Amino acid sequence: MRCVVFLAGLAAACLSLALGAPAKAQSSQYSQYTSPEPVQNWHLTLGAGLRYQPDYMGSNDYVFRPRPIISLARGTKSTWWTSEDDAISIGVFSGKAWRVGFSGNLLWERKADTNIALRVMGVPDTKFGAEAGAFVEFYPTSWLRARVDLRRGIVAHDALMAEAKLDVFQRIGPWSLGIGPRMSIAGADYIRTYFGGTTAGNGGILQRFNAGVYSVGAIAQATYNWTDKFQTTTYIEYKRLMGDAAKAPIVKAFGDRDSLTFGISASYAIDLGF
Repeated sequence: MRCVVFLAGLAAACLSLALGAPAKAQSSQYSQYTSPEPVQNWHLTLGAGLRYQPDYMGSNDYVFRPRPIISLARGTKSTWWTSEDDAISIGVFSGKAWRVGFSGNLLWERKADTNIALRVMGVPDTKFGAEAGAFVEFYPTSWLRARVDLRRGIVAHDALMAEAKLDVFQRIGPWSLGIGPRMSIAGADYIRTYFGGTTAGNGGILQRFNAGVYSVGAIAQATYNWTDKFQTTTYIEYKRLMGDAAKAPIVKAFGDRDSLTFGISASYAIDLGF
């Protein structure tokens, strides 16, 4: 029930932002926010954040985790909308209201002996690895961003991962507010790696894992822009596991398919001079 109320609140906020946004899609701000001019220099955005999140997806145990922020694009960070759950991004090509580039993600190793649920269900350790691929962003209006990421696992898993995001955002003075739904699709090897195990009923070499929708959810964030290049952000993210991940015993017996993540971050955009 709590999650239903949370999503209803997010939906209401999305509607409020959309109705209150400028009616002209091609306003003067539209070009400024979503169409960097060729004369603008490349900016490298670096930062760090701290999250209070589940120990692993589906866990009831919450821990604090650090998060790096790395982004490369023309114009300062405020030129394009950036969500706190975006992967490491390098914008390679851009035009009016769109950009395409590299999408990457770091996957931290997980030791089974650090969590009782993982030990009891025979879930093996997972290796440190990464995901690499590409993203595409499109801005139908000056206050709406659609983004799709497609990445493949390296070392940690061999699956394809896809993320679909929609963000309603608005800038009010030094504040930037955003909110929107999320959906992730995972390959079978990702589910097997992070949710399968050797204990009866929790995976094993004979169990088949299906690719499909891995999670759905939403994120809401508020950013304060101290300068054009320095900003701080606070956010809350909701996720609900789906498919085989939600059915895994480490989730059903020891955890919860619904989770909330709270986070803060700070970042600075560096003018590279070209």
